Amino acid sequence: MPASWGWLTCRMKLKHLAPAAGLIAALLFAPVGTAAEAAKVTYQNYSVCTKATAGKAGCLAVRRKVFVSGIEQHLVSASSAGGYGPNELRSAYGITALGLKNRVIAIVDAYHSGTAFEDITEYRNTFGLPTMLNCGVTKPAKGSKAPCFYQLNQSGAADNSAATTNAGWAQEIALDIEMASAICEKCSILLVEANTATNKDLSSAVATAADFAGVVAISNSYGGPDNAEPIDSPFAAAAASGIAVVASTGDSGYAVNAPASYTSVIGVGGTNLQLDSLGNWSNETVWAMAGSGCSKLNTRPTWQDATLTKCAGKSTVDVAAVADPATGVKVFNDGFWYEFGGTSASAPIIASLFALKNNFGDSAAAFLYGNAAALHDIVSGTTGRCRPAIWCTAGVGQDGASGLGTPNTAGAF
Repeated sequence: MPASWGWLTCRMKLKHLAPAAGLIAALLFAPVGTAAEAAKVTYQNYSVCTKATAGKAGCLAVRRKVFVSGIEQHLVSASSAGGYGPNELRSAYGITALGLKNRVIAIVDAYHSGTAFEDITEYRNTFGLPTMLNCGVTKPAKGSKAPCFYQLNQSGAADNSAATTNAGWAQEIALDIEMASAICEKCSILLVEANTATNKDLSSAVATAADFAGVVAISNSYGGPDNAEPIDSPFAAAAASGIAVVASTGDSGYAVNAPASYTSVIGVGGTNLQLDSLGNWSNETVWAMAGSGCSKLNTRPTWQDATLTKCAGKSTVDVAAVADPATGVKVFNDGFWYEFGGTSASAPIIASLFALKNNFGDSAAAFLYGNAAALHDIVSGTTGRCRPAIWCTAGVGQDGASGLGTPNTAGAF
C-alpha cells in the first residue's frame, strides 16, 4: 500500500464517515492490484465566487477540491489539508519581522462572514500565532500587547445587517485575513465588508478602510472587467495619503482586470511556488491562470517605465506572489480546512509585507520599484498568448506577467 494513503482518514466530512470507512478499510487491507489501485485521487480548481460582470466584481479565490474515487473530501485538520502554512510562507519569502499591533492591514471584501473571527482565531491557534483580540470598533485596553481584529460595514459601523452572508465571499474573507495573519502576525487586521459586490459599494468600503486609524495597507482580492479609474477614486486618495493599496490581477490568464488596472493601485500577479527540502525558496514560475495585461483605459503610473512594460497605459502586474492552487495555502473556514489559491492569496500577502515594517514612506509603489533588487526575478511561465509577448510572458527583469518579481525578504516593502 502506498504510504500516501495514510492521510485519507483525516479527509472525511462527518456525513461521509460511513461510506468512507469502507473505502479506507479496502485501501488498508486490500492486496496489491485491487482496491488500493482502484482508488483514484483527483483535484479540481473551483472559483468560489460568481463571475464578475460590468459594474460588479467577483472575488478571486480558487479552492482546490480533493476527490477520492469521485467523493469530495472535507478536511477537518490543518495537517490533512494541502498547501503552505505561515511558517512555510515566511521561510519561502525570507520574512523574519513580526510587525506591530498599531499597524493595521485593511481587507476589503463584499457581503458578510459570520465566522470571520472564529476562522482567524482557529488559524492563528493552529499555527501558534499570537492571540488576536476581537476589538469591534474600539481600541484594545491600554497596555494590551495583542493585535486587534476589527469587522466593519462599508459605512464604518459594526452592524453588518445590510450585507447578506455569502458562502463564496466568506471563504474569500477567510483566505484574506489568514494570509494577513501568516505574513504579519503581530499586525492588527481590519475587515471592511461592502454591502454588495458592486464597484460602488466596494469603493465605499475602500474609503472607509483608508479613514480608519492606523491603516498602512489595503488589500483588494477581487476584480472585474477593466474600467477607467474614477476622478474621485478612493483608491487614489488612499495611495496619496501614504497607504499601500494593492489588488489582485485576476484568475483567468491574460486579461486586464480592475481595480488592479487603476493607475493608483499596485497590481499583484500570481506564481507557482516551489520550496526545497529545508522549506526555503527553490523556484517560482508564473501561474498560467494569473491575470496580466495592458490597460487601454487607465494611464501609466509614474513608477512604471513604458520602455520596459511596452504599455502606454497601466501594466496591471507590479509584483507577484504564490497563487497557483497546486502550490496553494492552508485556509480555515466554518469548521473545515481547505487549500486555496488564486491571486486572492497573493494580494493580502503583498499588502501584509508593506505593513510589516511600514518603511516605504509616502509612496509604497515608488519604494517597491526603487528596491526591486530585493525581489526574486521570475524568468519563466506565461499567462497566455499576447503581442507583444512581454505582456503575458516572464523573462529576465521586469515583465508583464510577474511584474518586478516576488518577495525575497521584506526589503522591497
